[in-house]
Amino acid sequence: MNDVLKALLTNLANLLKVKSIISLLVVFTTCYLTCKGTIEVAIFMSMASAIITYYFTKDNNKNDKESEDK
Repeated sequence: MNDVLKALLTNLANLLKVKSIISLLVVFTTCYLTCKGTIEVAIFMSMASAIITYYFTKDNNKNDKESEDK
């Protein structure tokens, strides 16, 4: 149980990095503006998908690079 708590705290600490905070703010802001009707849904989808794709490919590229170094 103690290991689970440590892993949870580590993941929360990693979430609070500056890039993550800025990305979450952009997603939440565009989501709010979309719900309010200020911007179109297509703009929200392109921005949100670009940010999410960046984070998923960043982790994959990092893992691929580490495996090539070995």
